[in-house]
Amino acid sequence: MQNVPVFKKRTLMLMLMLMTTVFAGWRLSQLSPLEQSIIRKVNVSSRINLYITEASAGATTAFSYRFYLYDASRSDESFKESLNDDLKPFLITSDGDVFPRVRDKTVYLTINGEIFAFHNLPGIRINEEPYSVPVFLTASPL
Repeated sequence: MQNVPVFKKRTLMLMLMLMTTVFAGWRLSQLSPLEQSIIRKVNVSSRINLYITEASAGATTAFSYRFYLYDASRSDESFKESLNDDLKPFLITSDGDVFPRVRDKTVYLTINGEIFAFHNLPGIRINEEPYSVPVFLTASPL
């Protein structure tokens, strides 16, 4: 009775294959197919730029437009690299015709479309100092 295996080899192999498949699926889900390209850059102040990117997750999804604040002393390439480092947008919308107006270090936006995420007082750290930019949003659905 002591030589009887608890699990049959077949069951053990199936469990190992299942665990490998689950792990591979989890790792693949961590890869982001989101591709972003800069479509507009607006100077908000001497220290802060507003970047608008067009994001595409593939052929079967519509474009989304993402709005970021970023350090004006850094390059566009540095901004693109920070997108991979989990830089969060303060606005995500379906409207690609948004033209931001900046007056007195305040951003004014008019959106005609869906808004997926919005934070009206976005913040940014520049040399470990926090900065915020007020954002006023006027929106209407399509």
